[in-house]
Amino acid sequence: MTSTILDGVFCLLLVSAAVVTVTTATPREPVGEGRAPDVASTVATTTAAVNYTLAPRFDRTPVEGPESDAFARTAHGTLAELLARATVGELTVGGQPLSRDHAGLSRAVVRAVEGAVRTNHTRITAVWRPYPNASVTGRITVGGRPPPDVPVHTATLTVSSGFPTTRIDARRAGATNGIAGVADAVAAGIVEGLFPPTRTRLAAGERASSLVRHRYRLAERRFGVDGHTTLSDGDVDAANDRLAAALSDRVARDLRGANVSASTAAERVGVGRVRIVVRTWP
Repeated sequence: MTSTILDGVFCLLLVSAAVVTVTTATPREPVGEGRAPDVASTVATTTAAVNYTLAPRFDRTPVEGPESDAFARTAHGTLAELLARATVGELTVGGQPLSRDHAGLSRAVVRAVEGAVRTNHTRITAVWRPYPNASVTGRITVGGRPPPDVPVHTATLTVSSGFPTTRIDARRAGATNGIAGVADAVAAGIVEGLFPPTRTRLAAGERASSLVRHRYRLAERRFGVDGHTTLSDGDVDAANDRLAAALSDRVARDLRGANVSASTAAERVGVGRVRIVVRTWP
């Protein structure tokens, strides 16, 4: 999938008024309620393009609105890749959304999936759970629940979340510092995924700098950071370190609540992946 600086940095802040185009070679018609592996194959191989316009919402901080076509964007990839992107866009912290305005892209992706898969007897659930017992998660669902007392067939896909793969770092940190080390590695990976340093520095120096500050403040509130980041000197690394330190405390509490060893927690770290489960029934 391609994206601009603003796409990568602000996808969780922005509501998108979207038009969806689905491209697939076979089948031309939406896949019926077939076996779960067939539907999973369609999700993994069908490509789609989602055209949308970034439309920032106002919060406690002022955000400049889009001008002309400057905020028009296109995201494309397989349906599985788009589901993964939308899932991370639905990130919540302790059950509260990181941003209040993240539904536009998700709705567009759901429509794209529904254009390729009949969902009468199909439910597709994509989940981003970056570590055991996580209170920082993302989730998106297409289709209704199966009725009780019917046989349900299941197939599973694993797709990149677009965030760093942190399991190796978590293993090393866990071997040295236990659960606290695993939490540090996980938190650093999540913050890097939300605020990629290079792209964030570029965006902070452009007219979208108010959006950068706005999004940092949303993250600070959710992660429990004292004070606010000004980014007046463009020090993205320092701002990210503050977010990661606060988030690490939350992650460590969650991991201790999971009652697992540091080595087990590290092996179950999944910051870099989204799990997509397809369920079908007669």
